[in-house]
This record gives sequence, structure tokens and C-alpha cells, in this order.
Amino acid sequence: MSVPFGPDPEAGVGRAALLRCTFGIYNQTTPWTDSREMPWPKLATLLTTHELGPKEGTCIVPAAFRGIHRNKKDASRIEVVMLDSDSGATLDEIVAAIGLLGLAAVVSSTHSHLNTETRVKRGAFETWVLKNELNDDPGAAEAFLAQEKGMLLRVAKGATITAQDETFVTVSHQPCPKFRIALPLARPWVAAAYETQAQAAKAWERQYAALAHALRLQHDISCSDVSRLFFLPRRSADGPPVETQILEGDWCDIFALDPPEPEGPSANSSKRGRRQAGSAAPGSRKATQPDQDRSGIDFGLSPDLSYSDADTGEILDLRKWARKSGRHFQIVPALKSRSPQLFVGKVAGDVRHHILCPNADAHTGTDPDAATFICNPGAGESDGFVIHCRHAHCNDRDRLVFLRQLLEQKSLTIDDLQSAKFQPTAPPPKPLIRVTGGNLPEVVQHAEQALIGPPHGAYQRGSFLVRPGLIRLGVGDAVARTSLQIIELEDQALAEAMTLCAHWQRFDGRSNEWVDIDAPTKVATVLLQRRGRWQLPVLAGILSAPTLRADGTVLDQPGYDPATGLLLATRKTHFPVIPDQPSHADAKVALDRLIDLIATFPFVDDASRSVALSGLLTASIRRSLRTAPLHGYTAPVAGSGKSMLVDLCSIIATGRVAGVIAQGRTEEELEKRLGALLLNGEQVIAIDNCETPLGGEFLCSLITQEFVRCRILGRSEAPELPCNSFLTATGNNLTLLGDMTRRTVLSQLDPHVERPELRAFDRDPLREAHLHRPELLVSALTVLRAYHVAGYPNAPTPLGSFETWSTWVRGALLWLGRADPVLTMETVRAQDPRLESLVTVIEHWHQSLGASAVTVREIIACASEQRTGPGGSIGYPRLEFVRPDFREALLVVAGDNGAINSRRLGRWIGDHHARVVSNLRIARAPMQSGNQRWKLEMEESHAAAA
Repeated sequence: MSVPFGPDPEAGVGRAALLRCTFGIYNQTTPWTDSREMPWPKLATLLTTHELGPKEGTCIVPAAFRGIHRNKKDASRIEVVMLDSDSGATLDEIVAAIGLLGLAAVVSSTHSHLNTETRVKRGAFETWVLKNELNDDPGAAEAFLAQEKGMLLRVAKGATITAQDETFVTVSHQPCPKFRIALPLARPWVAAAYETQAQAAKAWERQYAALAHALRLQHDISCSDVSRLFFLPRRSADGPPVETQILEGDWCDIFALDPPEPEGPSANSSKRGRRQAGSAAPGSRKATQPDQDRSGIDFGLSPDLSYSDADTGEILDLRKWARKSGRHFQIVPALKSRSPQLFVGKVAGDVRHHILCPNADAHTGTDPDAATFICNPGAGESDGFVIHCRHAHCNDRDRLVFLRQLLEQKSLTIDDLQSAKFQPTAPPPKPLIRVTGGNLPEVVQHAEQALIGPPHGAYQRGSFLVRPGLIRLGVGDAVARTSLQIIELEDQALAEAMTLCAHWQRFDGRSNEWVDIDAPTKVATVLLQRRGRWQLPVLAGILSAPTLRADGTVLDQPGYDPATGLLLATRKTHFPVIPDQPSHADAKVALDRLIDLIATFPFVDDASRSVALSGLLTASIRRSLRTAPLHGYTAPVAGSGKSMLVDLCSIIATGRVAGVIAQGRTEEELEKRLGALLLNGEQVIAIDNCETPLGGEFLCSLITQEFVRCRILGRSEAPELPCNSFLTATGNNLTLLGDMTRRTVLSQLDPHVERPELRAFDRDPLREAHLHRPELLVSALTVLRAYHVAGYPNAPTPLGSFETWSTWVRGALLWLGRADPVLTMETVRAQDPRLESLVTVIEHWHQSLGASAVTVREIIACASEQRTGPGGSIGYPRLEFVRPDFREALLVVAGDNGAINSRRLGRWIGDHHARVVSNLRIARAPMQSGNQRWKLEMEESHAAAA
């Protein structure tokens, strides 16, 4: 049995026949049995009547089905063909194209007609950008819409990314006309006319493409599915006016149309997104010039545009060259260097250099008339270089056609086009890495070297390979809604980074040629496991604003700073120049601006205000300080402004409010939370709303050590990481324990009202900080820079563990006449419940036992001694403790179910051995019968000082 090209011509439906379609609802789970027949005029009216409402609603399927399911296998007959035009063709252009064929049709705008945003899968977009080498190219969005989505240039021109999340990228563009086209068929598609259903579906797809090609329509390939459904026309209340047109003419004999010719050997795989390759929207340049440069430059060329050097035999694909170099090629110096005789001496507007036209032989006149000019990239209205001639024979001629003529005439050479001398803005060429068997170590080494070079695809941080990343916390790209973080690289992400940084090839035995490949995941895995042998740069932290290095020099150049290991990424924020030699007067003006920012906060004293100022200064240079004390903010009642002070520090340093963490129920839980933030490279860490005393061994180490090993939440490892984050804590009546008292400066606030959150102010410090962040940041750095260039005059005695901070930040505040923030440590120490317990025990011990050497049991016996008190009866005396306060003090530190636990008390005494409190210290006395004895000694040096 032979398979006919199409249905039997005698099986036509006829102009007066009823057309059969199927109706239903999107995502319908019930049987698709609503099959209706109607004349063409009624169907045309239905397809041009727009109901008010959302896009989703009743659907129409042009096909009829054998059973109750809507799928390809059951499609039996199609009598109406429907196409979607969403590339930007106007109603007039579509109507004109249909009119040329003399066909009956309806054209109706869709629900998304004239929309200005397109949402695409983020993975698909990033893969396309990577494949076309358009990373960080401002024209990438425009090129993607034009090439991958098939939009006309007038719609895609100037497209930008306005939002993105983990799944989608939203691209804004010019209003895009979108229409649905329906044509009645002179001969239906009948599945039974083919040997198999698959052959029938293939034949429909082929003829569907033939119709789109005849209409010069850039169509959606998915619409050629024989079971495809289409929403009936609907419009939104605030949408654009509806556009429709009903055309009279012949019914379409789709099977009489010739399918489009393939564009080349790879035509079957050359689809751009969902658009049919080789088709074009009516009226588009693509209809006659099908290709466009993927870099966003419209080169409008035929598929074959290459130049072959007759002398060397070298072949250059100009389209491929343009995608890579069109935006960078400086044609003016290149042509002057090779062929200065072509310049006629006229320069318009300092950018248009007039030359003899390479296509002068086609001009009507033979005399040079200065109608041809060239421009370097950025000098004209178009992206990339410009070659333009105003003659009628050349006006529509593309720049690359002119360029090929210049090459053919030896006015330029291939070397000129590829020379770095004439492409000063082009990124450096990627290193070539060829993968062959048996050379894995060498390949891994080359991969690491490629990552080391600009733009630095990876860094090492502790025992991890990482990269900087922009985490979006809200809609939009504002700095306040994004967070620069350090992100760990795993094998797949590292393979992507290696692909970006190098040109990878393997040898293909079938073609006997080297072919391009992605970086092998195996190479990435091996590199990850080379811990201890990495040569990648160390990433100490990420900055979103300029800072001062530890030596006082200014770090304000974006990019990686090898001297500090810091990566500066200011993004779109412009910062004023930091003064190189600011004076004492300059520093005072700068500090006054910071003081004004916090003027409305109810500080209890000047030292508390200095702690707030210290927070602003410390946050701006914390990455360059070896250590810095925790800055605590406390008040007797909520709503006093504690968290706002932390946010001000964070906004000035990072551009956004601080991301807070809770204290957690245990010290181990807090350690894991802090470890995760250190791994992410957080610049400001805020422990918010502490409800229990804050302390712990890890927190103490984090504050006073340059590096710390930490347990990461969800991991069993304990990597060593730098501790260069600005650490803060807030709480109502914030209490700090033990060694935290010497590691904390405390800002106390007291609004002296019951409901401080109800207070009204005529200014908003947070809004001011957001609006004037660059100026405030520079003010903070000016204070510190001025103190540095002055030579740190009258620097205070260094504070143990915080020497650099004490000399620089604390010293600058004292230099400018502010109170000493370290004075607040006495307040912190006085409020330490552990110290209070220690003082109480030692004072009562001294009163009760003096300097006698005693065992733990004897101490307990002394504190627990009882006597008969008043109020008893005969036979039932009332007992009372002789030293109740001493016993109560011991119960606080070693109590166990109402009794003093001797073992616990022994450990407590040993932990506080040799610590001086109230000029006394606990000292070891000689053993007695195997029992350790203790005594109190007067600390002579402290007593003398007292």
C-alpha cells in the first residue's frame, strides 16, 4: 500500500460544509466528548468574540478524536488549522501576508497581546547565554528574545532582565503584538489516510510548517501537535483594545503547499526555542535575511557569509567572528593602519570617519562623494562597529558585507580582525584545554590555572571551593533586596565554572577532528578532592562597598584584591572618592554626620553613644581588623531602637538591613548557626532578641580569634574559617556570661516610656541610611583614614585581644572628643551573673572561714551549720542555718535538689582557682589525707593598687 501525500482531493469538506472541532476546559480530566459542527461564518464569529476575564477558560481543539481522550494517538480528523503569531508581527502585516495567498481566515488578538514582559526558564536562558559566550553582555536579553524566542528586533530591541528567581527570568521588552490565526481547510487531515498514526502526525507537522512558511510566519512549533488545544478569545479589563479581522477568500488547501527547504545539514536540529527555524514573521527582516547575530547586533545576513584568503587559504566565518568581536572591533584605527588612502579627510561629530565605499563599483556615479562612513563601537547608534553608505545601491547593505569586501580588496586582513590591538575592550581569549586519555593530572592542573585567571571562576575558603553569588531576597535587583554571599561549589557547578573559563575539546575519531565539549565532571570532582594542593586565590570575604586595608590604604577598586583576599563588588552603587589626606577638621565633620544619624536614639550616657558610633565605624572596616569586640545593644523594654542601630551598621556596610539569627536553646545550636553564616561570608551577623544570658566557648573564640573551627549545620565536618564578620547582639536587659564580659562593648538605651514603639519622630534613620549610604560610608572611612594619616595620636592603651580595634576605632573616637566605648565593659561585667555568684561566694567564704585551709566538705559543713531558733516546742525544736547567705551562695553554684553537691562545688572551685575577685583569690593548700584543701589569699599587687 502506498502512502498518499495527503488526503484524497475528493474528500474535501467544501465551502458550505460544517466544520468539526472539539471543545473542553484546560486540564480537563473528564472525557473530551464535546464535539461540535458549525459553518465557517459561525466559527469565525466565535474566534473573534472576546469575553472579559482571565486567559484560562473554554478551549477549542481543531481536531476530532476517535475516543474520549485528547491525545495524538486518538486524533482522527482536522478541518481547521490554527497558528499562533507571538513574535511581534502586527495585524496589518499578518492580513497582508494572508491576502497575498487569497485565503479565508480570521485573525484575533490573544490575551497576552501587547505584553511587555516575557518569562523564561532560568536554566534555559543561562545555558543559551553560556553557549553563545554572552556572559555579562548587556545585549544578552535582546539577543535571546530575537534568536531563541524568535521575536522581531523592534520588539526585542533594548530588552533587559527586570527580575529573576531560582526558576524563571523575567525579560522586559517593547510591546509585543500577539495574534491567533485560523483558516478553514479545503481538504481535511485524515489520520486513516496514512499507514500509522505517527506517519499521519508527521505529515501534519510538515504541512503545518509549509503553511507557516507560505505566510512568512514565525510560528510556535508546539501548535503543530494534532491534539493541541487553544483558548477561546478572552481579554482582561485593563488590557489593550482587541484587534480582529475576518478575511474572505479560498479555503486553504494545505496539502498543496511545498514544505520549506532545509537550511543546511543541521536544519533538523536548528530550532530556536519553540520557533520553527527558517520561518519569519510577516514584514520582518528575517523574511529576506534570516540570520541575526546572537550578541544582539543585527547583522541580518544569509547563512553563508565567510571570507577565504586566497593567499593563505584561511577561512573566516564573519558571522561567528561578529558574535565574538563585533562589539569590540575598532575599525577606524584598523583601517587607518592598513589602508589610510581610503580616508577622504572628513570626520563628522568626531566619530564618523568618511571613507571611499568598498562597493563603489555599484554606484551610479564614479566620483567619490563622502557618502560612506565608519564608526568605532559605541560611537554610533548601533551596537558594534559601523560601516554605512547612503547610496541607494548600498543603503540596505549590511556592515559585514562591506567588511568582506574590504577583506577581498586587501584593505583589511584576517589578522587585523583578530588582533587584540584593535579589540581593546575584548575579554582575553580563553585557554584551550584538550582532554585525552592518560593525562588527567595535567588536565586538572590546566583547569585550575584557567579558574585562577580573570574573571576568577573559583576561590578557596577553608576546605571548600567557593564562588561569589548574588542571592535575591525579594523582587527586583535593588541592593536592599539582594545579598552577596559566598557559595560552595560542588562538582556540577564547578564544571560549569571551568567551562566558562576555558575552551574544552576532545578528539573525535569519527570525524578525525577536535570537537568542543563541556568541562568533564570527572575533572571537577578530582579538583574538589585536591584539598591541600589548591593554588586558587583565597577568598577572605566579599565587600559591597569600599573599605580600608589593615595598613590604612584605601580599597576601592572593584574585583579581587590579592593583598587582602577580599572581593569588592559595588554593583550599581557609586561611592564618592575617599579623601587621601583628611585632616582632623575633616574627620570631625564626618563624625558629626554619623552622630546626626543616631541623634534620636535614647542613649543612657555618652559611652553608650560611642558604642553605637563604634559599630558604624567597625562594620565599615571589619574585614581588615584581626579581631573586634561584640557590639551589644540593650534596653529595658522592646521597641527602644536596639535592632535599628544594628540595621544602620548593616545598611552602611552592606546596603541592606541585617539578616538576624536567634540565640537558640543551646550553645551547640548557636555554634552551628554561626558556622553556617561564616561559611557564607556574612559581613554582619546579628544575634537578635537574646532571652537568656549570652555566652559559650565558641562565641568567645569567634570574637577573639582570627580563625576558628566550627561545626556547620547539617554537616559532620568542622572546617577552619576566617572570623572577620561584624558580630552584634540585642536583647531586653541583655546579659552576658563569663568571658563574654571582656569581649563586649554595650550600648544602653532607655526611652523612659511604657510603649516606646508608639513614639513619633520627624525623621527615619533607616530611610536616610538607604538614601545616603555612599556618603555615610565615606564619612566613616574618612574618620578612620584621618586618624591613620595623623599617626594615631594619643592612642589608648591597647585592649587585650582587640589591639588593632582599640588603637584604630576606639582611638579615633577619643581623638575626636567622644567618650570611651570600653567604659561600658564595666557595666557588662557588673551584670554578669557568674561573676556575681563568684563575688558572693568569696565574700562569705572570707567572712566565715578567713584564710584557713579547708576541704570542700568543711566548706559545706560551715555553710550548712544549724542551730536552734526561736519558736519551737518541747521535743520539736525549730532549727535555722547559722550562715544562710553563705549556704544560699553555694546552692547557686553547686546546688542539687536543695542540697550542696560536694563534687559540683569542687569542680566550681577548681574552675575559678587563682582568679582575683575583691582582691582575693582561691589558692591550693597542701593535701590532707588525700583530700585537696583550699584557702583564700590576699592578692598583694591588687591590694597595693587599691
